[in-house]
Order: sequence, then C-alpha cells, then structure tokens
Amino acid sequence: MMHFEQAFIGGLRPHPEHQRLFVPLSDDELTELARRMADGGRFQPLLITDDGLILAGVEHWLAATRLGWREISVIRAPRLRPVELRALMVAENIRSLDVRDEHLWRGMNNFFDMEPLRPPGGW
Repeated sequence: MMHFEQAFIGGLRPHPEHQRLFVPLSDDELTELARRMADGGRFQPLLITDDGLILAGVEHWLAATRLGWREISVIRAPRLRPVELRALMVAENIRSLDVRDEHLWRGMNNFFDMEPLRPPGGW
C-alpha cells in the first residue's frame, strides 16, 4: 500500500533520463506553477525511488525549490527493475508533460517490457 510522506527537497533529484525524455516547462510556466503552489493549489505528491530519484513531479520539485520549501509530499515507488522504473516514469508523466517524439516509442516499449521497435533508420 502506498502512503504519503514528507521528504527533504535537498535529498531529491530528477531521474537521469527525465531531461532527455520530456520537454521542460518554460520559465514562465514554471513561475506560474510556483505561484499556484504558493497560493495553496493542490498537486499530486512526487513519485520517487527509495534513493530519491524523482520519477514524476520534477516540475513541482523545481517550483518548490524556487519557493524555498524544505519539504514536499512524496510517494515511494515500489522496488522495480530499471526498465520498469523508466516505464513507470513515462506512464506517470505522459499525462502532463510533452514527451519528446523520438522517445515516446522507446518509453512505451519499456512500459510493455518488449524488444525495442526501432523506427526505420534507428533512433
């Protein structure tokens, strides 16, 4: 059963593949997100691994850091293989972030844990 907990913001960091897979928010979009969070706007807890890698919620972490927050709500992901963690990261973020087109199929292949279906000419 997953439960919410508070985590020290300084102990968290984005998954190493996050920047490569997802289009980041613009500075204006991040500023607006921080404003909504400061005004008490609701947001889902970050999804993190046991060692503090953020699988979902990087933008909220960045906004909270910008606001000077020391802690943020998190849910710890179950212990999974690296390919499953990447698939979970894609599945959780695809609803709210733009996935770089060249990585969408790779992420979905990881999701189903299948052999990669490379487009003609490769990645």
